[in-house]
Amino acid sequence: MSILTSEALFRRLFFQWGLLLLIALAATGWLASRDFVQLNASVYDRLIAWSDQPVNDDILIVAVDDRSLREIGRWPWSRLVHAALVDRLHEAGVQAVMMDILFLEAEDDGRADRRLGEAMARAGNVYVPLARAPMATPGAPPVVYPPLPDIADNAAGIGHINVEADMDGKVRRLYLCEGVIDQVVPHLTWALFDALVGQGLAAGMAMPGEEIQSIHNTPSWHRDHLVRVPFRGPPGVFPRVSYSSVLLGEVPDELLRGRIVLVGATASGLGDRYAVPVSGRMGTMAGVEIQANLLNALMDGYVITELDKATRILLSMVPVLALMIALLVSRMRYVHALMALMVALTMAACALALRLGIWWPPAASLMGLVLFYLLWQWRSQSVILRWFSTEIESLSSEPNMVPEAGGSSGMRWGSTLHRRVMALEAGVQQLRASRRFVTDVLDSLPVVTFLVDGEAKVKAANRKARWLVGNPAGVESWKLRDALLTVVPADAVPVFLSEGGRFADVRHWHGQAFFDRWGNHYRIEVAPLWTAITLDAGWLISLVDMTGERRAAEQRAHMLRFLSHDMKAPQASMLALLDMQNGTAALPAQEFHARLERQVRSALDMIEDFMQLAKVEFGALDFREVLLANIAMDALDRAWPLAQAKGIRLESDNLDDDGGPIWGDQGFLVRAVFNLLENAIKYSPPRSVVTLSVLQSGDRIICQVSDQGIGIASHDIPYLFESYRRFDADNMATGLGLGLAFVKTVIDKHNGEIQCRSVVRQGSTFTLNFPAYADAGD
Repeated sequence: MSILTSEALFRRLFFQWGLLLLIALAATGWLASRDFVQLNASVYDRLIAWSDQPVNDDILIVAVDDRSLREIGRWPWSRLVHAALVDRLHEAGVQAVMMDILFLEAEDDGRADRRLGEAMARAGNVYVPLARAPMATPGAPPVVYPPLPDIADNAAGIGHINVEADMDGKVRRLYLCEGVIDQVVPHLTWALFDALVGQGLAAGMAMPGEEIQSIHNTPSWHRDHLVRVPFRGPPGVFPRVSYSSVLLGEVPDELLRGRIVLVGATASGLGDRYAVPVSGRMGTMAGVEIQANLLNALMDGYVITELDKATRILLSMVPVLALMIALLVSRMRYVHALMALMVALTMAACALALRLGIWWPPAASLMGLVLFYLLWQWRSQSVILRWFSTEIESLSSEPNMVPEAGGSSGMRWGSTLHRRVMALEAGVQQLRASRRFVTDVLDSLPVVTFLVDGEAKVKAANRKARWLVGNPAGVESWKLRDALLTVVPADAVPVFLSEGGRFADVRHWHGQAFFDRWGNHYRIEVAPLWTAITLDAGWLISLVDMTGERRAAEQRAHMLRFLSHDMKAPQASMLALLDMQNGTAALPAQEFHARLERQVRSALDMIEDFMQLAKVEFGALDFREVLLANIAMDALDRAWPLAQAKGIRLESDNLDDDGGPIWGDQGFLVRAVFNLLENAIKYSPPRSVVTLSVLQSGDRIICQVSDQGIGIASHDIPYLFESYRRFDADNMATGLGLGLAFVKTVIDKHNGEIQCRSVVRQGSTFTLNFPAYADAGD
């Protein structure tokens, strides 16, 4: 089966992404050649509003405000009033005066106009505007109206005061030169600034802005040097005084001296007012304040110019190209982060350029980035979905070993994308079911199983393995050696678990054996794991529990010893007695029969003990509700002749006909208690006391057998209940050790516990602990 890797997928998409880049660059260039006023204007207005440039204190606005209208009268005022203002400003010693007021029509007989002209001549620093009327007919040039001759001849400079409103109605830019052929005039503010430069009152600079000719398809009208006004703040940011207050002498000369005075209307409903980027949502700015902002910018040497069209197109393509390069370098990682970073860098570059006095509209670059991102996402997802479909179809053709949980839904509706999503969902469900199936199969294995890699690190473990090491949540990422060291006794660590040597490689662990701290024995089996994906995927380590086989082997060894030695001993003694009786050393008949009887009974006792132990071990018990008190009394009755024969007194304590309900086998329990009483009598001296007691403590029934015999050494107590185990003690009768093994087996079959406390030459106490009938179970 052919598997398309991520590297191959990347190479396949590379050429498609190159085509997408060309499409995005072409679209970005086309967008940059257009003027998206609304998008670019929003960015421009926000950046201008954040500007913190200070205003020039030399600029002062003399405002025709509401107070002036109330004190002087209705607008328009007589030219005599303006002449008086010019004289007042000249006497105060201002640097220059710019009148943002049109003087186009003569007043009465012309004496007032001459009076104003004379005042302007005396001052020598007054600048007045001309007016431009709209086109009379389409294609015709606009009509220019200069000031009256008496005023124009005495003005220090004449210029236009036109501004350019964008499509949203806001004024952001203007042309520094404008007019008909051979009569192009500068902007009034530039004329004033040029005069200040000539007087050494401002630093000189070439006229900024790009030259743009032809408007309204009228080649006779020229406009040059387009600039943007860097507004320094909202309306009212420049210092201003009332026209009437200056005229009435309320403004001291010290406030006027050395100032550049701009005279214009600011009263509501009077004069020209425009919406500007800093005027607020519903506000406007007077034309005289726009002139003040432009003059301030010229004097500070900071005027915003626009890039030419070719440069604007090339720069707009740079972010899109940079995004593509960044994606290639990062191998298509961090796509979203790179996209966000490129948008942020584009905005930062726009803000930096504006800070340097260059306006680079970012809308084309932002739309180009978004377009490339969308095209890239569309094409990438389309190819990846097709790859998923191919792989899922290939997966569906693979043999399915997972049990079917239900039939297919058979849904065939929806678009191609919907069908691919449903196919992907089916494939994911199949993979999830396969993973669950493999996990369940591993957990169902009857032996402890680890899956390790080439470095013996556990990659997976089944339930038995997790419980063995005491970590049900999982042992993944553990070293197998560390996992096994948690279960072996600290004083009996096998050689293969030590560091280094030939056992450093787990493949050499095959066939090794060890036992855990609970006494269970294991044999290690190692098998290499081969898969279709990789030839060497790791190793399967199985721990085969050999505890039963080991114990069975020990049992067989004891049984063989019993049959070959212990069962043979009494029979050999009987044959020796018969041979002796037939010879010259014959015993008296009574002694002969007594000895022969003892050997026969010894053989019968050994056979009976062996058979009873075998019956218990193989489960030949008949469980029912019994009373441990009755069992104790039956055992006492059977042991009474033995105690009487040896002169030992039997005592009972807390024996009650209704006491000690348990779930068990009456016969085997009586024999187990009798065995304890028999041993107590056998190993106790004459005239001693053997005590049997039964009591109930909560949900447990307790039976105790105590004697005053020779006792058992402390080092023998741990092995006391093993089969065929004998202990040496003073005056201790011989035996095979089947009696206590039988007792232990019977108690275990009844879910009980047996304990022994003993002191040498002081006596022993055996305690049997059973669950009461309510907890014993059927």
